[in-house]
Amino acid sequence: MQKSKNPYVRGAIHLLLIGWVIYSVAPFVWAVIGSFQRTVDATARQPRFMPQSIIENSIPIAIFLAVIVLTGYWWAAQSNHTRMSLRNNVFALLLVTIVSGGFLVFVNSLTNNQTFPARWDNYQEIWLSVTPEEFAPVGLGLIGLIVALVVIGVSARRFPRYQTRIYFGITAVIVGVILWLPTVVQFAEFYDYFQNSVIVTVGTVVISISIGCLAGYGLARYSGLSGVIILFAALAFRALPRMAFILPYYYFSQISGLYDTYPLLIITFVAINQPFTIWMLRSFFMEIPRELEEAAMIDGCNRLTAFIRVIIPIVWPGIITTSLFTLLLAYNEFLLARLLTSSLWTLPVGISRFTSGEDTRLIPLSNASAVSITIPLVILIIFFQRYLIKGLAGGAVKG
Repeated sequence: MQKSKNPYVRGAIHLLLIGWVIYSVAPFVWAVIGSFQRTVDATARQPRFMPQSIIENSIPIAIFLAVIVLTGYWWAAQSNHTRMSLRNNVFALLLVTIVSGGFLVFVNSLTNNQTFPARWDNYQEIWLSVTPEEFAPVGLGLIGLIVALVVIGVSARRFPRYQTRIYFGITAVIVGVILWLPTVVQFAEFYDYFQNSVIVTVGTVVISISIGCLAGYGLARYSGLSGVIILFAALAFRALPRMAFILPYYYFSQISGLYDTYPLLIITFVAINQPFTIWMLRSFFMEIPRELEEAAMIDGCNRLTAFIRVIIPIVWPGIITTSLFTLLLAYNEFLLARLLTSSLWTLPVGISRFTSGEDTRLIPLSNASAVSITIPLVILIIFFQRYLIKGLAGGAVKG
């Protein structure tokens, strides 16, 4: 596809993209703002959408926005191998002026009825059963651990041979800390929902990807009639609505005695997400030429060894992409997690405590819980965005 040389067409495309980004991000931004409000601010007739702390520190924030814009523009220029000419520098300066100056003008035009005093009490209420002073030492330790893990994760790119092991080690440390923290700090019930979500999601991803890799590879290499039947049967199973699974899985849970247990949720989530995993991984394996594994088998590998040592490293971006989508599907599942459990609720079910009633006092808490459930996913996507882009763009080599 060739780039359009018409400046009006390119400008219209950029405006559409900017509008789509604003439309997509606006609900999350509004939830973040609402999570810092009091009930009186959240239920005010005139929307109060600007914390007073931002107005009091508007100049430092404007400078921070300018730095962010310059960094993003420089990164985009480096990615496109664009030379920083005088014209590009003038454009960058104009862009910084519009963003930072527009922010200052907008903030100064607000009235007192449109501002509110921001506070962290909502997050404290849903997460902690202790005071912030008692949690402060553990919180500082967690911040230090997060910084250390981020540095290790970024530095892992310099060691391609051990990169996968480093990422698995980071994941194991995170899961271990999440399971260990309740023995040190007394958390609120919302942390139990988070812990349940982590256990169920990790178990679902590990099992789904393990089965999906083998099934996707086999179906990619086998083109017989039975393979086509399996693929279309999986697609039909995936197309069924969630309500079609409720009674069968509920009866199974009662008969097997697995009701309200982690294995039941993991088995259920694996079953409903496995068709998607197989189809997606099969498309990645289809891009890999057969000659690669045949050459490995000539050198002495059997089919399984060639699959593990040759095919998996090549299709690794596709596996990461499929894992992320499987994680999102399992992490956000509500209906099955609500009906197949009575106490082991996951985060989407836990949030319903704050959104299913008519009590206006729950509005700030619902916003805080929505932001809390989203932040881990945002961090995860940012960390693995390089693999995600590779997987969506190509997935693997093309034969």
